[in-house]
Amino acid sequence: MAKGNNNKQNKSGAPKKQAQAPIMTRPETGKGADKTLTDLDFERQAAQRAAGQEESTYGIWRYVWKINQFINSHRKPHTFKKKTYMWLMLFTGFFGGHRWYQGRYILAGLMTAFFWTGIPTILLVTDLMEVIPVKPDENGYITMS
Repeated sequence: MAKGNNNKQNKSGAPKKQAQAPIMTRPETGKGADKTLTDLDFERQAAQRAAGQEESTYGIWRYVWKINQFINSHRKPHTFKKKTYMWLMLFTGFFGGHRWYQGRYILAGLMTAFFWTGIPTILLVTDLMEVIPVKPDENGYITMS
């Protein structure tokens, strides 16, 4: 092969074909040809919700969906001082101290129990990305769910 030639060839000298990801659409129906199967599933769930039916998904995701719905239905917004929360994140965030202050006791307990794994530190980084852009009110409080 010539230097600088980026065309890949197999052993017989023929150029290799580039692998392409399959396009997951439903062109055979004539409707929704430009939508992915995920988009179609979300539309089906929205139609079930609008018709008053229970939303459903298939396979193992059915159980993940149910757990997510349960958690979201019991979530309450928490109001706290942003400055205090940021200081707690800085000094006690690696073991969940900011979550104790926020009032999310189950998550705080899990973060405290598993601080030695490093996972709470990863969660701390995501918490920082979530809290930093939020503007506090005139008293310095923010509300998050």
